[in-house]
Amino acid sequence: MKKNSHITGFYLETLLLIVVFLAIILVLTQVFGLGRMQSVQAKRLTDAVVLAGNAAEAVSASRTQQDLLDLLDENSNAALMPDASGVTACYGADLSPDADGGYRVEVSWLPEETETGRMIRSVIRVCFGEAGEALYQLETAVFQPEVGT
Repeated sequence: MKKNSHITGFYLETLLLIVVFLAIILVLTQVFGLGRMQSVQAKRLTDAVVLAGNAAEAVSASRTQQDLLDLLDENSNAALMPDASGVTACYGADLSPDADGGYRVEVSWLPEETETGRMIRSVIRVCFGEAGEALYQLETAVFQPEVGT
C-alpha cells in the first residue's frame, strides 16, 4: 500500500509540474508576442520620422511646388495632390521610392506672401497601409526672400 501512495504522489507531482511549465510557456508566449508587436510599431514610427524629415528637407530646398514634386519623385512614386495643395509620395518597407509601397507621405504646400518674400508652410503627414493610418505628422515652414531684380 505504501508503494501505491508513492506512485500516486509521483504522478500528481509530475502533473503539477507539467501544468506549471504550460502556464510559464503561455505567459512567455504572450510576452514575446506583445514585444514583437511593439517592435513592429516602433520600426514603423521610426521609418515615418525619417520619411517626414526627408520631406521637410525637400520642402526647404524647393522654390515652387513643382520643385518639391521633382525632388520627391523617383520611379514615378510621387504626384500632385488632387486639389493641387501639395505632393504625395509612396515608399516601400525599405524606404525606397515605390509607387505601390506601404508608406505614403503627404506634403502640403501653403505659400503666404509677406512684404519681404514669402513663407511656405507645410504639414507633412506620413501614413501606413491601405487604411491610411497616420503614423507621424510634422509641421514646418521655410522663408523665401524676394530675389532682387
